[in-house]
Amino acid sequence: RFFRQYYNAFRSRVKNESCAPSATRSNLIDIYEKIIESDAKGFLSKVIEASRWYYLIIGKSHDETLTKHLKDLDRIQGAPAYLLLLHLLIEKNRLALDEKGYPQLIQIIQSLVKFSVRRNLTDVPPTRDLNRLFMEIVESINELSGNEIVNKIINRLIKESSSDEVFIKQLSEPVYAKNSSAVRFILCSIEENALDRKKIVGDLWAKKNKQYVWTIEHIFPQGENIPEHWVKMMADGDKAKAIEIQSQYGDCIGNLTLSNFNSEQGNKSIAKKRDLKDKKQEWYVGYRNGLFLNEDLAECTEWTVNHIEKRTKKLANEALNLFRL
Repeated sequence: RFFRQYYNAFRSRVKNESCAPSATRSNLIDIYEKIIESDAKGFLSKVIEASRWYYLIIGKSHDETLTKHLKDLDRIQGAPAYLLLLHLLIEKNRLALDEKGYPQLIQIIQSLVKFSVRRNLTDVPPTRDLNRLFMEIVESINELSGNEIVNKIINRLIKESSSDEVFIKQLSEPVYAKNSSAVRFILCSIEENALDRKKIVGDLWAKKNKQYVWTIEHIFPQGENIPEHWVKMMADGDKAKAIEIQSQYGDCIGNLTLSNFNSEQGNKSIAKKRDLKDKKQEWYVGYRNGLFLNEDLAECTEWTVNHIEKRTKKLANEALNLFRL
């Protein structure tokens, strides 16, 4: 990916008549063979310089200024945008994007995160068009500088992105089945955005044995064997209706939250999920655990379609406010 994106970010410099207009998996080796034949030493020195910046982009190099924002882009599967970022970082001096603290680059990365959230839920623009989009943006900014570049990029992202109406519509449907990784990013972002919540829950992206400590939990449980107490609560004892409700609403964002004790909650009743404590019975690990996401669950005595619809609307609007371009 690095070699493809490097060529596509700087193709006007490195291509010759025998090279393709863009690098793909199938033509990559052929492209690099031809370039290296003409200027191996000069070209490879530029590739080495670019690799150091790519190392930063993919989160392997620690830079307090940009790391948090780059991590967000990685978590929302925004790798296609690395092509643009690689160009901006290498050319930041010439493009006047080298102010102390990199406020312009941060603004661009934040916009790419928002764009990626929306794109990964709506598929607008489709995946096949992303490489072309970022190559076109690179070409469009080469004669600009500073804030002109920021505005140019954001305006193009707005033009290419789905509308707020389409984004909200997707958020109101069973989004977990469509893209569970994007849903997790949205839920974590909503929680992290709530004041003073991080000191309660710690790092929502922490891992143990390569698995996230905090995982997505379905309030109305998943699975074919719906417990009788849930059939009674959701569908007045009608199992067929409960299965239909589960299919229609189970993966909606309003039926989802974050938990670090997901396996212990499982198919428990809403009251037991709400009041669950740790093994020593010292603190709540259920819905009374202090998460912003669980504020409307902390005193919940029942769970119905109406609750899911109401909470879906609330969280969809929270997401829209966070990821509005």
